[in-house]
Amino acid sequence: MTTRKTQRLYMPMEHMPAQNGRLDSGVVIEPTDSQTHYLISVLRLKDGAEIRVFNENDGEFLARIVSISRKKITLHLAEQIRPSVIAPETEINQSVTLAFAPIRRQRMEAMIEKATELGVTTLAPVLTAFTQSPHVNLERLRLIATEAAEQSERMSVPHLLKPQKLHDFCAGLGTQEMIFCDEAQAGQADAHMLSFLQHRKDHQKPDRPSIILIGPEGGFSDQETRFLLDQTGIHGVSLGSHILRSDTAAILALGL
Repeated sequence: MTTRKTQRLYMPMEHMPAQNGRLDSGVVIEPTDSQTHYLISVLRLKDGAEIRVFNENDGEFLARIVSISRKKITLHLAEQIRPSVIAPETEINQSVTLAFAPIRRQRMEAMIEKATELGVTTLAPVLTAFTQSPHVNLERLRLIATEAAEQSERMSVPHLLKPQKLHDFCAGLGTQEMIFCDEAQAGQADAHMLSFLQHRKDHQKPDRPSIILIGPEGGFSDQETRFLLDQTGIHGVSLGSHILRSDTAAILALGL
């Protein structure tokens, strides 16, 4: 019998062997090298052990180890535990993009982990005037997001975009609306994010903006703030009277 403590492995379609193509009952697959190392060297699983394998396209399956050696594991997929969650019309309405200026590595990794647990669907690094850490290790962040999805019972891993300059990112928004956390409005009750969202609800406006933008340590420059406020569909909000670290602001905004 499987339990919530059973190890979960995210197996995206691009990692599936060509002869299989997708997760399904009866299919035999091999985890990636890093997953194999984790199962053997960290968890020390043995032949016959059960794990769960999932992706957003095929759903989640109970899998059993049917062959194991020092560097290789073979998994046999048994029954499906949960179906796919892909539903285009629902996904659009529930999508949340966290756009963030890269910050110091440890804080950024913690932010990615918590954002994934809170259900963010896209992660977008945005380079601003005061960005202190412009170099982003996308593979490392993708690993953090994947591990957070595995442990939090999510069925998907957030999309991770390549870093873009602020103006370029905003130019690609199209009709999407965005909230940005504006330190200049800190302490203004009518500018608080909750007040903004309630106002939209009271006036029967469309669903809340699907993108949240968090600035770097030091905030946005005056020029960037004016640029953002001049854009149609971009709204400056406050997160309260205190000046928050970027990672704290991201978690609070996503929670709200």
